[in-house]
Amino acid sequence: MTIYDDLIGKLGREFGVLAQSDTHQLTVVAHNGDVAVGDLFLMPSRRGGKERFYVFRTSEYANVLNRAIDIGDVARNKLTMPDSYRSEDLIEEQLIELKGVVMGYAEFEGEKWVFRRPRRLPEHLTNVYRIDPESSESAEVIQLLFESQLGSKGLYIGDLLAGEQALNGVKVFLPAYALSHHIGAFGRTGVGKSNLMMVLIRAVLDYNRQRWVTKDNSEPAASLFAIDPHDEFRRWHANRTGGADGMAGMVGAMSQDEKNALVEPFYYLTARTITDEDMARQIVLSRADVLPQDLVSITEFSEQQTAFANQQFGNWGHEWVTRVLNNELRREDDDGDGPDYMEGTVGAVQRRLGFLATGSTRVFSAYFPEKGYDYESLLPEIICALERGRILVVDTTLMSELEQFLVTTIVARTLFTLRRALRSVETVAELPTAIRAAFGNELHEDGSEISPGQRALVEVLLAKMESGELPYIQDGKPIAQDKLPYVNVVVEEAPSILNPARMRFGSVFRDISRQGRKFGIGLTVVSQQVTEIDSGVLTQLNTELNMALGNEQERREAVRNASADLAGFEKELQVMGKGQVIVTASYRDVPLPIQVPDYDLLGD
Repeated sequence: MTIYDDLIGKLGREFGVLAQSDTHQLTVVAHNGDVAVGDLFLMPSRRGGKERFYVFRTSEYANVLNRAIDIGDVARNKLTMPDSYRSEDLIEEQLIELKGVVMGYAEFEGEKWVFRRPRRLPEHLTNVYRIDPESSESAEVIQLLFESQLGSKGLYIGDLLAGEQALNGVKVFLPAYALSHHIGAFGRTGVGKSNLMMVLIRAVLDYNRQRWVTKDNSEPAASLFAIDPHDEFRRWHANRTGGADGMAGMVGAMSQDEKNALVEPFYYLTARTITDEDMARQIVLSRADVLPQDLVSITEFSEQQTAFANQQFGNWGHEWVTRVLNNELRREDDDGDGPDYMEGTVGAVQRRLGFLATGSTRVFSAYFPEKGYDYESLLPEIICALERGRILVVDTTLMSELEQFLVTTIVARTLFTLRRALRSVETVAELPTAIRAAFGNELHEDGSEISPGQRALVEVLLAKMESGELPYIQDGKPIAQDKLPYVNVVVEEAPSILNPARMRFGSVFRDISRQGRKFGIGLTVVSQQVTEIDSGVLTQLNTELNMALGNEQERREAVRNASADLAGFEKELQVMGKGQVIVTASYRDVPLPIQVPDYDLLGD
């Protein structure tokens, strides 16, 4: 018996027969049975002398009768003449007609099955077999045929769906490098986006642990900067319902060696005052970390206001926010040749900076060395952690919306700026100069300062690079870009800062969406709506995790934007259950419907 025949033997009794087919849609006539939209079927074929298994996924079905009579007539007659139509008389007449799309086919080559896109069709009247979610043998067949599409390592996110049930053991993985590309997670309220993110966080930690245990450095580590607007990821359901613990539980179960290698110095950042919590820190950034472009990308600035803010940064560098808030707008050496701005423009910028004023923020520390307010910021340590393969969960429940967006923007921009500077040099000697220039802190050859830029931040970063905390030097050379971790920045409530109107004024996220992949930096865009995200960002997404969406317009946009053809899945985007996701990716040939596991039930 061949492998092909052996696999057919595992599928049980044939379910139906292929009736009609073209490259767009198949029609199958089958025995009467309980069928769900999304059920999977296999069609063995030896057409052209090649042994293949076609995979068919039903998108609709109808009850039909065997004879050439209208089922409506039978129903009317049964209603008006019930004695003439006993149910057993019709049993043999009852069939179902399935319609759907062929996802592709698996063909045996060498020593493995290779999955291909549906450019061919099976022969006429091919037998059709239903994949039974309760059958371990069916799951085994699908696992073998779909192996190249499912992935075998990386980030586990769920199990393949067959209809309404997951196929037990048929796991679906994202490659770790997907984090350095861009991911979209879309779904209306209540469909399980938070659980999906919790499963992804665990998958990243498991990936890093596996690398460390096996000492396998063939792929880089992975880092995640995950904004948590509901403070869920740290404790998950442990405090509220007695369910599984979140990141705190994962970290608490580690040995000290694992913590040192995978977690330290921290994994949890919050605006709350922290006393004595293991590897948790109160997040504090400095006004000196803020650039005008950061603010312009998260709140409304006119052209005049933007020009004024840029002028003040040019004058004062890292002190510009403090100087504007204090109304100290001209330097002593200012010759007065620069442009003057109307009081209304100055006042408008001061109002927009008001949330950074002392007493108005829990996150941003004052910076004014002349008055004794030195540089106090966790930003350099955050960057060092991300460049060493860490997961950072950021509780933003006590932050204002502007503070949350500003923190995310500054971390993303700083990391992006550093990696561009690193890539621009060939020797270690050039690296400090490149970093200073990237942050506007340039020096003359004699060491005197041309412009202050973000001097305070730069000095700390260079000291950490010298000590090895910022791992940019390896074997006496600048580290190769592909040796640094895959870094992913999660943008929660994405429409607020990734909408078309905001992106017009410039945003680090626009730059990252277009160029981040070559620097190993990706975005995860989390949103209830697809239509509100800037099209320039959407077109750069490589992986889409589409859950149930709220209306036809959102579903249409999800189908249009998908990396793999979602034709035939439109209805499912409306009726999918909690935790069900259709995964499309540029590195996969077909969409994969999956069931994300309940994090509470994952266990150790």
